[in-house]
Amino acid sequence: MTKLDRIAVVQTAFIGDVLLTLPMMRALRAECPNAELTLVTTPAGAEIAKGVSWIDHVAVFDKRGEHRSTAAMRGFAAGLRPVDALLVPHKSFRTLRLVRMINAPCVITYDDAWTKWGATVRVPYPAPLHDADRHLELLRGLLPTATWTKEQCVPMVLSTEDDRVQALLHVRDLGPFVVVAPGTAWPTKQWPTIRMQEVATMIVNAGRRVVVLGDRSVRGCIQGPGIVDLCGRTTLRESAAIIAMATSIVCNDSAPLHLASLQSVPVVAVFGPTTTDFGFGPFGSRNAVVEQDLPCRPCSPHGTAACPLGTHACMTGIDADRVMREIEHLHHSVPASPFTS
Repeated sequence: MTKLDRIAVVQTAFIGDVLLTLPMMRALRAECPNAELTLVTTPAGAEIAKGVSWIDHVAVFDKRGEHRSTAAMRGFAAGLRPVDALLVPHKSFRTLRLVRMINAPCVITYDDAWTKWGATVRVPYPAPLHDADRHLELLRGLLPTATWTKEQCVPMVLSTEDDRVQALLHVRDLGPFVVVAPGTAWPTKQWPTIRMQEVATMIVNAGRRVVVLGDRSVRGCIQGPGIVDLCGRTTLRESAAIIAMATSIVCNDSAPLHLASLQSVPVVAVFGPTTTDFGFGPFGSRNAVVEQDLPCRPCSPHGTAACPLGTHACMTGIDADRVMREIEHLHHSVPASPFTS
């Protein structure tokens, strides 16, 4: 067995992918409590990872900027060494190049990835599983006796004490509130904001406040009495802290969904062109997915700029009443048992 004094995880995909790598890293920390644990990720991924106390180092790999050239990539890899073991959920050719430059004695990745050509252990890609559980299969490639599930790894804290203090300044006088997150990276994955507005109004009428989270692109799209619009006014970690304080969240198939699942916050997620079969749905004992049963679904694993049929029926066919019923059901369900660590 290779010594495991220094372990690195390479995940330079989208924010959601980085978030779903965290359960594996939580389990890795529990299995190797004395190891120096590093996450190699993008500048965007680093923002949230720096709020996770049990990750020792966050190495920012700016693959489209500072580290784009071969020489810069080689210098970045040299700065990471020595590494005893690399776990590599990211599959790209660029990541293969980086893995080879790091030159770790033990490299675990999936058998369908470009990175398999730099691996010492190739794990069969478990496509039917949730993405967080897929990454835990990589952990078993390193530690065969590890039997963790994603549910055992949550809730986790995704923000620093300073982040939580700043978050509380925004919501401390609201009482019980629901987070509404209307944004997505891909337009087809966005439930129409007019429907989100309708749901937000229903939530307020039912006796809770609403906090709207997102970037500046969705600022002002949901308004009214009892609604606090924080879009573009919080960092990602502050948003995570606000979500952790919420009674539930309403969102699309997007990063806020994962921020909620990782913190055991009840989720109502609206899915359109994508489905949970791709492995990116909410998890935990209190969640709901609202979707349409259409023959054209799914049309994409990640969403697209426009509906291929020009109808966007998968989203426009979902009404606010249906989503509100799911919110009410979650609020009346029995809370999950707390996990402390």
